[in-house]
Amino acid sequence: MTGIAGYTALAALVVVVPGADTLVVVRNTLSGGHRSAIRTTTGVCAGLAAWALLSSAGLAAAVAASPTLFAVLRAAGAAYLVYLGTQALVAASRAVTEPELPAGRDWRQGALTSLGNPKVGVFYTSLLPQFLPAHGSALAPAALLASIHIALSFLSLLAYGVLVARMGDILRERRWRKVLERSAGVALCAIGLWLMVAAVTEI
Repeated sequence: MTGIAGYTALAALVVVVPGADTLVVVRNTLSGGHRSAIRTTTGVCAGLAAWALLSSAGLAAAVAASPTLFAVLRAAGAAYLVYLGTQALVAASRAVTEPELPAGRDWRQGALTSLGNPKVGVFYTSLLPQFLPAHGSALAPAALLASIHIALSFLSLLAYGVLVARMGDILRERRWRKVLERSAGVALCAIGLWLMVAAVTEI
């Protein structure tokens, strides 16, 4: 029980720190409200679940062991973040409000943002074993720990989305909408470019 409590506390510290997935949730919430926040958050968590499955199959460890493959995946994920950031900057330059995302696109954006971050797989393959029992099957405990991380991520991202949705009347005003779109776009592009440079130097 102590191990689970310690892991939960550590995972909570990891998920509450805003990252690219948080920016995507916030931006989509501005366009589609709380429903888009839920769909985007669900997409992010689907990507986390996929990484958890890959980790249990050993593929994430193989990616981490191959610097070239790891760097290529990081570069691809970084390029996608730059793409989303560019979209946000274009939306900020428009005179009219960007229409709500078609159903499913916000979910895909969340999933691709998560899948494009191989560090999630490294998180599962490096951190989880430290909290697994030394004897017996590790499959069920690993699934439990991964589920805790995914649940905490869902709650954290949804909290950001709910906060933005609650402030929607103010944030959807053209002036503030442009400021937030531009800020999110610059942040996404900056994170993406930084990750891309780091990935390319490792290839």
